Amino acid sequence: MGAVRKAWSGAVVGALLLLAGCGSEEPRVVTPARTPVTLAQPSVATPPPEVAITAGPVDEVTGVPASTTAARPSPPPTPATGTIVLRTETVSGVAVPAVPVHLSRQEPCDPAAHDIPVGETTETQRFDAVTDGDGRAAFTVSVGCYYFGMTAPAGTNPVPEGMHSAFLTAAGSTVDGLLRFQDSAGPCHPDGISADLGVLDNAAVIDCDGTWAVVRFATPGDNQRIIRRVDGTWTTYLLFPHETCWDTAESDGVPARLRPYFSC
Repeated sequence: MGAVRKAWSGAVVGALLLLAGCGSEEPRVVTPARTPVTLAQPSVATPPPEVAITAGPVDEVTGVPASTTAARPSPPPTPATGTIVLRTETVSGVAVPAVPVHLSRQEPCDPAAHDIPVGETTETQRFDAVTDGDGRAAFTVSVGCYYFGMTAPAGTNPVPEGMHSAFLTAAGSTVDGLLRFQDSAGPCHPDGISADLGVLDNAAVIDCDGTWAVVRFATPGDNQRIIRRVDGTWTTYLLFPHETCWDTAESDGVPARLRPYFSC
């Protein structure tokens, strides 16, 4: 019985000690065992290994790969060209400057044949220029057939030589075209008068003041005539024999010194 009392007393003491511990002002903190936690990380796409990009040649003008550049049409072939030089000078070779000249391209035509068929070709291009101080005008034009001519300045006497033509047959070649004037020493020179009147023989000048003149030619028959100069060109006023009276001639401006050439 005494043993039982001792055991019960020990249990009571143990219980009191336990209650004393629970009522302490400093609570015990029990730290639970921590298990390492790995947070989930967002998945990151792993870049694929670099892939070599094969591109075609780059266009030198646009800088864009040729494979993306639209095909451009080939430029038209450059026409073969050469030079035609027109010269204006007198019969004795003295340059005549400041003369308006022109070229007229004729097609169809074969320049190698050196012939422009009359009535079968037409003018497709025209080029105009004025000769320089050396009496020259140069034209850079395509290979082909050309007519050329001039507008004679007032006071000059061009040689009546008909149609002039030039043929440029090869690229880079040069062709000369000559336009001539009479060597006239003033408006009363026989060469200039003959050229204006379209007479091949030189005129014998009987009387001339630069505006009105009396001339004759060394051909059979009565070929004397009174001529007058208008806008730099001599023209025939009347041929002998004539029936023009002085009153009419005077009203036309014929000078008084020529009155003896009128019979009424």
